[in-house]
Amino acid sequence: MSLPTISHQRAAAIALLWFLSVLVTPNRTTVAGSFGKAVSEVRQESSGAASKPSASKPRVKKKQRKKKDAHYEHDANHSSYHHDDDDAAVDFFFEKALLAGVTSPFWAPYTALADDLSEDGYFPEHPYENAEGSLLYDKSPRGAHDSLIVLQGQYGDDFDDIFHANGRVLMENSSRFGIDAEFNYRNEEIPTGHDELWTGDVNLTYRFAQNEKWQFRAGLGVNWLTYNRDSDSGINFTYGADWFPDDPWVVSGLLDWGRIGDAGLFHGRTTIGVSHNGWGVFTGYDFFEIGHQEMHAWINGIELRF
Repeated sequence: MSLPTISHQRAAAIALLWFLSVLVTPNRTTVAGSFGKAVSEVRQESSGAASKPSASKPRVKKKQRKKKDAHYEHDANHSSYHHDDDDAAVDFFFEKALLAGVTSPFWAPYTALADDLSEDGYFPEHPYENAEGSLLYDKSPRGAHDSLIVLQGQYGDDFDDIFHANGRVLMENSSRFGIDAEFNYRNEEIPTGHDELWTGDVNLTYRFAQNEKWQFRAGLGVNWLTYNRDSDSGINFTYGADWFPDDPWVVSGLLDWGRIGDAGLFHGRTTIGVSHNGWGVFTGYDFFEIGHQEMHAWINGIELRF
């Protein structure tokens, strides 16, 4: 039995239709979602026209200006003499108040916990294991050790177009120094399919305030972003705290603030959870912003402390 044949014209028409379908198939990056817009700010890919110079103000004739200056010069000097001292005092007060407000996240916990930075901190085998919380000043209890490792994984969803997965590791020791690193994978539904964004950071941290129930840390590092196989990086400042109010509760907060490429970056996360024998679960809220693009998520995760 002979096989059916396809005419040359029909074969050419099929090939042409296939070629046109490939040619007009939209690329998933042609419709910019939140990720594409954020990366455009990072890489300054805006196609807007350059701003025009503002119109110049009408010029004042030199003779008129000199007369006005001479007329008011005496009165201005006389009044400024009496107000200089008052202005200097007000400026000094506001400068001190601003400095105190900006640095309060550091000196306030340090003062409240009566920490003098001279005592090393050791870690129980598990939170609340022979300890009031998650820190010891005495290494004699069974299971106490010099170092702490926290492994975390979480899933987040904004109940709209974006979900994310996160992995984090925190390593600290009795000297108060540590390393805090994380990565985030985000997936967004866009009209042409799905878009993906990878972000993360690595920081060297120092535990600047501590007691049995509270630990505060801050540090500097680098952040990174990968989108469509191209990567960007920048500087990152991190600030975090853990609170162990009573067995088995754990409350944590984390802030990252910096720049990546040509855009600002801000990340905030707060969680509440429970811990038992080193294993824990938590829930909370995650906020992430690159440039002017904001991403919110309700998060749930699991952790292991050892």
